[in-house]
Amino acid sequence: MLAAVAFASAGSASASVVSAAGELVSTFLDRPFEASVTATSQELFRGTRVGDSLVAASVSTGWDIPGDGVLDVGLAFEDNSDADFETLFTAKATKAVAGYDFSVGFNYYSEGTNVVGDITSELGLGVARTVGPVDLSVTQFIALDGDNDNYGEVGASLSREVAGRVIDVKGALGYVLDEAELTHAQATLSTDFTVNPFDLKVTPYVTGVLALASDAGGIYDGADDEVIVGVKVSKSF
Repeated sequence: MLAAVAFASAGSASASVVSAAGELVSTFLDRPFEASVTATSQELFRGTRVGDSLVAASVSTGWDIPGDGVLDVGLAFEDNSDADFETLFTAKATKAVAGYDFSVGFNYYSEGTNVVGDITSELGLGVARTVGPVDLSVTQFIALDGDNDNYGEVGASLSREVAGRVIDVKGALGYVLDEAELTHAQATLSTDFTVNPFDLKVTPYVTGVLALASDAGGIYDGADDEVIVGVKVSKSF
C-alpha cells in the first residue's frame, strides 16, 4: 500500500515523505527480532514483590549504530494479580571502549513503578566489564518522571556446565543513594532447552531474593525475602 501511494504521488511534495516512511517500516520489519512469553509465580521489581501470577509478552530487536555501538529496543506487555495492565518500553545504546561497555538506557512504564513516587520514565547509565568468566556491571538510574531515591544496581553473571547442561547464574545487589542503603541481594539460576521442530527456546528459572532495606520506603516498606519460579518461552525470527 505504501509503495502504491508513493507511486501515485510521484512528482508531488509528499511523495518523498511517503517513500521514506515506507522504507522505515520495511527496515524495521526486516530486522531479526525475538518474541517471548514469560510466566512467573510472582512479579519482582528491583527485589520486591509487586504482584502474583505475572504473565508478560515481549518483542525485542537491535541495530548497529555509528561509532561501533549497538542499540537494543524492547516492548513488553505485563499483567499480574495486583496491578493494572502495563506497557514497558526500553531502549539501550551500548559502546565498547578499552575493554569496558558503556551504556545509556531509557525505561518507560505506562503505570508507574511505585518505588518511592510513581516512576513513569528514567535513564540508566551503566558500565560493564568481563573479568575472567564473570560479567560485571554497575547501573545508576536517574528518574525523569517520578522519584526512585536514585536507585542503582551492581550485577554479576556467569555460565557453568553442570552434568552436561549449561547453567546461567545472575546476581544483583540493589542500592538507593538517597538513603545510602542496600535494598536487596538477588540470584537467578536458569537453563535453556530447545523445542523442535518449532525451534523454541524454553528457559525455566528460579530466583531468590534477600531483603536488605530498612529505611528506603516505597515498595521496600515491609519487603520480605522471596523465592519465585518461572519459565520463559522465546523464538527468534
